[in-house]
Amino acid sequence: MKDGNPQMFAKYGSPSGKLFVKICGIRDAQTAKVCADAGADALGFVLASGSPRSISVLDACEIHSTLAKTIACIAVVRNLAEDDGTLSQWNGGVQYHGEESIEFVRRSALPKRLIIKALSGNVQAIHKWDAVPEVDAILVDGSVAGSGQTHDAAWLEQLAALRPKLQKPLILAGGLTPENVGAAIKLVQPAGVDVSSGVESARGVKDEGLIRAFIAAAREAHNSSATNRGD
Repeated sequence: MKDGNPQMFAKYGSPSGKLFVKICGIRDAQTAKVCADAGADALGFVLASGSPRSISVLDACEIHSTLAKTIACIAVVRNLAEDDGTLSQWNGGVQYHGEESIEFVRRSALPKRLIIKALSGNVQAIHKWDAVPEVDAILVDGSVAGSGQTHDAAWLEQLAALRPKLQKPLILAGGLTPENVGAAIKLVQPAGVDVSSGVESARGVKDEGLIRAFIAAAREAHNSSATNRGD
């Protein structure tokens, strides 16, 4: 399993053999604490406008300040303007979820900043961004980010074949839930998983029980797969 990229995992202080579990769309400190207590490795804060999960960079910084340094806090941004000062106020990781250029992403890179590039079902784009040194991981989302749209079986099988060819860890997102994350992990064997709508009781409202169930299911599937492989 190609999840041992030390560059990615060293930036958030966790061993390379551990599944990277990210809960995205966090809007308040209480939900952030629930995720941390449940065993999440990373939390995503949507700073892009137009989402029911969007918050300000100042609110994201405040929540970030309440968490242990072992939790990776990641700002999710989309198509920032060249003169946008959002990232100058943020000292966590960044997930680019738009049509950013490689040059733009490179300019935002900092020595200890975890950078994730999110993409939809485009193999050519995955290979292009996989070759960018400043990018630490590739996140493959559904065709409509945040919609809860699931990947079809054929695409998951394609990702399973593609993953060993990538230089960077692959994080799987898109329609994952406590019920289906285990099967997806066993098939694709990603370095990490990312969920937002799949742990919500209503659009933009996180559910503590679903968060705990998702993380437990993801850990069980990863550990089971690792045991079967003899890792």
